[in-house]
Amino acid sequence: MKSLIATACLTLCLLTLVVSAGAQQQLNFANLPLVNTPTPMPNGYGQLDWGNFFYVNPYGWSGAGSGYKLGPQGEDVAFLGGEYCRINGYTCVGTLTDSRGFVPVSAQVAGGFGPAVLTVSAYNNGTFLGSENYQLTTNISTLTFPSSWGIVTEVSIQANGEPGDCVVYSLTLYTLGG
Repeated sequence: MKSLIATACLTLCLLTLVVSAGAQQQLNFANLPLVNTPTPMPNGYGQLDWGNFFYVNPYGWSGAGSGYKLGPQGEDVAFLGGEYCRINGYTCVGTLTDSRGFVPVSAQVAGGFGPAVLTVSAYNNGTFLGSENYQLTTNISTLTFPSSWGIVTEVSIQANGEPGDCVVYSLTLYTLGG
């Protein structure tokens, strides 16, 4: 019982620290220049470093599947996978990192061309915090990340399926520092 109370107190303290020290952000990709060819996500966008993520104007890219075109015209979307992972057997991994730490809250996502399975894993300075599996379709879904993860320095997102891609419309998180 003492362990449960201690864990609850620690979680509450961490969340209090995050709320007071950080700012909640809802990242979308409307502030990026419209590009009609997939382009690597710039590091630092939304205070995150983006590993193996691309962004594109889905209405200007002839290679976009139906799951890419669920948002407003005139805004880019971020994505990982698809044709960029064929060499890996349609398994693709992208990472979001920030050495100062952040708290992932939720994401609005879809499978770009068809169903996909997403495995999202969280780490804090290399220590595994947990993972969750999500099923995607070509409709927008809201993924809610476990609050038990607390502060993370890396989120790894693995998309599986054929073609195994994940389109990100928005990401909600608390940032720390800077």
